[in-house]
Amino acid sequence: MTSAREVARARLARLARVVRAPARDVVVFGGVVVDVHARARGATARGTSARGRVDRGVGGVGLNVACACAATSAARVRLVSACGDDADGASVREAWRARARGRDDGAGVRARAGARTGRVVAVTDESGEIVASVADVDVVERDVDEEWCEKYASDARGARVVVIDGNLSARGIRAARRAAATTATWFEPVSVAKAVRIVESGDAGRPMVGVRWCSPNAAELRELANAVRRSWAKGSPMSPCPFNPELEFDAANDALDALASDIATVLAAGCERVVLTLGSLGVIVSSAPDGDASNAEHAHVPAFAVKSAASLIGAGDALVGGAVGALARGVDEMRAIAIGVACASMACERREAALFDVDAREIDRRAAIVFDGITPIKAAVQ
Repeated sequence: MTSAREVARARLARLARVVRAPARDVVVFGGVVVDVHARARGATARGTSARGRVDRGVGGVGLNVACACAATSAARVRLVSACGDDADGASVREAWRARARGRDDGAGVRARAGARTGRVVAVTDESGEIVASVADVDVVERDVDEEWCEKYASDARGARVVVIDGNLSARGIRAARRAAATTATWFEPVSVAKAVRIVESGDAGRPMVGVRWCSPNAAELRELANAVRRSWAKGSPMSPCPFNPELEFDAANDALDALASDIATVLAAGCERVVLTLGSLGVIVSSAPDGDASNAEHAHVPAFAVKSAASLIGAGDALVGGAVGALARGVDEMRAIAIGVACASMACERREAALFDVDAREIDRRAAIVFDGITPIKAAVQ
């Protein structure tokens, strides 16, 4: 029979464990998958095969962001995700525990009985650009739900930055946003189809209130802005820019001229910073001073030139993870974005989607070059 003194000691021990539990600097709600990447050597054509190289590894936007954050900073990261209880799930969980280096026990990655771990198969051309990709992430959409997000709400509320990736369902994103209600939040849209989920998870008037940063590429930005317009008025016209429908640009200024209205729409929807990623053209960071989206301010952050790209998959995730890790340790915003761009350049030089085992001094060197190149820019038409 347990004595009252033993019960009291057990209770004190539990309280001590709670008190000693380290606060989280970053919490990432997102996807984990097994990646299969096929890079063609030569032209690809419908209906036939192309010679090339096929690699297999672990990835997923959530895992990639968390790895970059842990690899480039001392941030204590909690990864909240879901996988199957199969061999792929075991490899994903083990990979994250190894790369977290003791800063996360991996408990936030939910292993669901009978479920299949997510897989993404991507085919890229000789330059590393994606030609086609298929994502099987049903387990993430289904099982990173209200119950699982709420389980880690205390981590999210105590963190400096929370990252939410678009692989979660709109319901999961809503739950993650609720868990991170008092924390600076970064939304990574993931794809054109999934970018709209942040709008579906928010209020009709200003669906992106509470999102501090959002990092779309040009196509994701266009779809995100159109989703906001649809939420404001059903049947409203889509983007008013009839030119450059391919969203291909020769310079950052060209991109800003074509997308200024879309940026203003997302800012008006409540997002505080749009971090528009433009590949080799760098990044445009936009904000609305005093909340006036019609007078948005823009800064161009140049890319760090990569001599030979092994793969462009995961570069955007590395940008987010590097920037978030820097923000979590108190680095000012534009310098943090420069660190993220430096991380993206290093990710391009590797076949693996997840960034790890990086040279911190090389990151700092590249980030300094990027930071020195930041310039304010303006759209041709306000």
